[in-house]
Amino acid sequence: MSGSLSTNYFEAVEITSITQTRISETLSNKSHKRSVGGQRWMLQLSSKNLTQAEMSELYAFLVRQNGPFGHFTIVPPKHGSTRSTNATGAPTVTTDYAAGVTSIRAQGGGGSLLSGDFIKFSNHDKVYMLTADVNLDGSTVDTLPIFPTLRTATTSSTTVQYNSVPFKVFLTADTQGFKVGAPKFYSYELNVREEL
Repeated sequence: MSGSLSTNYFEAVEITSITQTRISETLSNKSHKRSVGGQRWMLQLSSKNLTQAEMSELYAFLVRQNGPFGHFTIVPPKHGSTRSTNATGAPTVTTDYAAGVTSIRAQGGGGSLLSGDFIKFSNHDKVYMLTADVNLDGSTVDTLPIFPTLRTATTSSTTVQYNSVPFKVFLTADTQGFKVGAPKFYSYELNVREEL
C-alpha cells in the first residue's frame, strides 16, 4: 500500500470539490444554510490507450492498495502544476497561522501564481486552490487567498508547493476492473478521493 502513481497512464481528469452544507427551508420559503466543513477533492482519471504491459503495471499498483483501505499520491494530469510560465522559487509562510484562515502571507519566489492553481503546504497533506492571482515579488510579503480554509496550522518555516502538487488519495470502490478494446488496447477509469 501507499506509493506514488504515475500520471503517464492518464490523459484526462475531472476534479470535483465537495463541501458539506446543510440547508433547511421553512414553509414561508426562507432557507437557513450551515456549512459543516470538511471540504475534499475527488478525481476521476481516464487513461490513454494502454498496452498490456502498461495495464498490468497500473492494475498491480491499484490492486496492491487493497481497495479504499490504502492510500497513495498522484499529481493530476494537466492541473498538477501552476499554469503560470514564470513562477520560480519556493515561497515560505511568514508567520504562524491557525487552522481556519482563508489567506496566508508568504515571501520568496518570483513570477506569478494564477487563480485556480493548486498549492500544498509542506507541513500537511491537504491540497488548496488559489482563489485569486498572486504576484510573487520575492522581496515583499504576498497574500495567497486559498480555498478551502486552512485545515492544519502552519509555521513560519512552511514552504508552498505549486508545481507537481501531489494529492494524497484513496480508491473510492472496493472493486477494480479494466476493459480491453478491439485493437488490443486497454482503458481504465479511476475514481479517487482526497485522504484527509
